This record gives sequence, structure tokens and C-alpha cells, in this order.
Amino acid sequence: VAFLLQRQMRGYVNADPGEVPQQAIHTDILEKLHHLSTSHQDKCISSLLITGFFFAMRSCEYSSVQGTRRTKIIRLKGIRFFLGKRLLPHNSPILHKATSVTLLFEYQKNDSRNETVTAHKTFHPFLCPVIQLVNIVRRLIAMPDTTADTPINAYMAPGSTTIQHLKADLILKRLRLAVQLIGKDELGFGPEEVGLHSLCSGAAMSMYLQGIPVYVIMLLGRWSSDAFLRYIRRNVQEFSKDVSRKMIANPLYFTVPSADLEDPRAPNHRLNLQQRINCGRNADTAPATATRIALWA
Repeated sequence: VAFLLQRQMRGYVNADPGEVPQQAIHTDILEKLHHLSTSHQDKCISSLLITGFFFAMRSCEYSSVQGTRRTKIIRLKGIRFFLGKRLLPHNSPILHKATSVTLLFEYQKNDSRNETVTAHKTFHPFLCPVIQLVNIVRRLIAMPDTTADTPINAYMAPGSTTIQHLKADLILKRLRLAVQLIGKDELGFGPEEVGLHSLCSGAAMSMYLQGIPVYVIMLLGRWSSDAFLRYIRRNVQEFSKDVSRKMIANPLYFTVPSADLEDPRAPNHRLNLQQRINCGRNADTAPATATRIALWA
């Protein structure tokens, strides 16, 4: 019965449509989004997306999402700025001179707790994690009733006395607008192919294309396994750059033969009858009645 159910479930899986991955965004899109930001709300969204890109953040780590999530949103107390090795308080007048910023990820969906990740100043006018988090912190501490537990997506519209929280669906609309304005001819994909997971994919893709080691990508993106490979997009044109050229760099290479070809215990030896008896099966699952002949002591 279990075998039939397994076959049935496999049939359902085979009949399902293939997964459609969200396309990786890059800094041109974030730059377009920044230049489109005219209102206070738009500027807050731009700061969150640029920050999310540099830290490969999931949407629930910087915005309000539907449903209950284990992952905790970044809060004010989880942001620390450093000028060299000197810790700067949030109300420091030289906060914008910080050289690095560290975020505390309290609880993630892979059950990791209290992980810290540090990003450094890029010296770009706005594509910089330090500059954007300085803007976020200064916005938060300027609001009344701000506490250490205030989330980074909190904002107050000019002239309003009510604190609001930016939602993921609103942020996604702004991101897709930037993609639409740049156009499919330039990007290779349209706004409907972009989601908030595109930040994670864009971060992983950008690091990979710059030759950053895989283990650094995993640690900075807080991936505990090779699951981050799902965010590397093979359909990015630059993904296979120089691969073809490198494949013909060594036209001839020597294959070292096996150390002892006369040992019948070696795999695929013509006298290794055990290999032939269990051909296509695992030795542990072979029938007990299978003939076993040892020709080598």
C-alpha cells in the first residue's frame, strides 16, 4: 500500500507546474527606486529596500507581512554603528561618519537566534548600508514614543501624529514600479517576475558575480546550508562569463590509473563477482539467498 501511495504522490508532483523563481534584482533597480522617491513614505521604502539588499534580508525582517512568522523584524535596539572600533550612540551628531553598521537578527526561520552581521560603508552617495540605516535610525528617534523595540519599518507621515508600519505589499508595488520603468528590454524580465525574495536573490547574485567565496555568501546571507544556491540565477547572462574560455585552457590532461588494477576487490574488476551479484542494488538490501563468492582473502 505504501508503495502505491508513493507512486500516486509522485504522479501528483510530476503533474504540478514547475516553480517560477523570482528574478534577481540589481543595484540599477535600487538606484531607479531612489530617484523616484519624492514623498516621505517613498524615501522610507527606498531605505528599507537598499538595506535589505546589502543584508540579504527576508521581507519579514524589514516589513510587516501577513500571517504569523517566526522570523523577527529588525528593531532599533538591534542596530549598532561603529566608527572604527568605537561604538556610536544613536543620537550621536557624527553618526553619518560611521564606517560600519551591525544588525542583530534575533530569530530566524531556521531557528538561528541572535546572529549579528556587519556591513561596511561603500562611500556611494546612497547605495550604502551605513547611510541608509543612519537615515532609518534618525527617522525613528525623531518620532514620539519611540523605544528600543520600535521596528525599522515604523514611520510617521509629515503632519500626522500616528505611527504607521510599512507593509510588504506596498513595498513590492514600489519595487515593481521601478522595474517597469526601466523596462524588460534592459532587464530581461518584467515587474510580474519580481517579488520581495528578489532582494535575497539579488544579494547572492551580486556577491557571486564579484567572486566572493561561497562560505562568505552563506554567512552574510545567514544561509545554514546550500539552500542559497536556489537564489543564484543561471539565466543571468554574466553568470557563465569566461566559463567557455576557461574550459579550453587545458586541452590535454593526464588521468592517473588506479593504484592496483590486479586486486579483484577493486570496483568494476572483471573478477569481482560481488559487484556482479549486486548489480543495480545496494549490498545491504540484496536478497539473503544471493550467492556470495570470495576469491580474495
